[in-house]
Amino acid sequence: MRRIATMTALAAATIPLGMWKATAAGAEDQPGHMDVSRADSRPASVGPAETFTGEVSVKPLFNPNDVRSSGAGEVSFTPCARSAWHTHPAGQTLIVTSGTGWVQEWGGQKYQINLGDVIWTPPGVKHWHGATDTDSMTHIAIQEPVDGVVVEWMEQVTEDQYLS
Repeated sequence: MRRIATMTALAAATIPLGMWKATAAGAEDQPGHMDVSRADSRPASVGPAETFTGEVSVKPLFNPNDVRSSGAGEVSFTPCARSAWHTHPAGQTLIVTSGTGWVQEWGGQKYQINLGDVIWTPPGVKHWHGATDTDSMTHIAIQEPVDGVVVEWMEQVTEDQYLS
């Protein structure tokens, strides 16, 4: 315990207070300074009916910047809620942070996904993801834009596709 306290004190002592910077979402990052994006500055919005079925909440986490090429969002699905079929030009990583869901690529098997699972979908692979029919699910979705595009939305997942 003493070693942890000493290491924490050393780390705090080596970071000048002027290096810490808290900014609102969307503020320009400054080289050499940390950017703290407060949760309340990034409110969630309802997932649009054109791209989701059921109750879905989408909360932005971060966007690409001068040194970071990826962006991410936290997406929460109530039971039976899901995305439409879609692709990502640079692929997508999902990290399940709560609940139980399903993910499926076009023509492939549907997989159950659980807390802590990480799913990689390669560029251009048509797929969907969402909650199971009995449980909610939340994941963090991380993707990179290609020519300003992060996702290409397609048709809705039918009830037969979802439940099969």
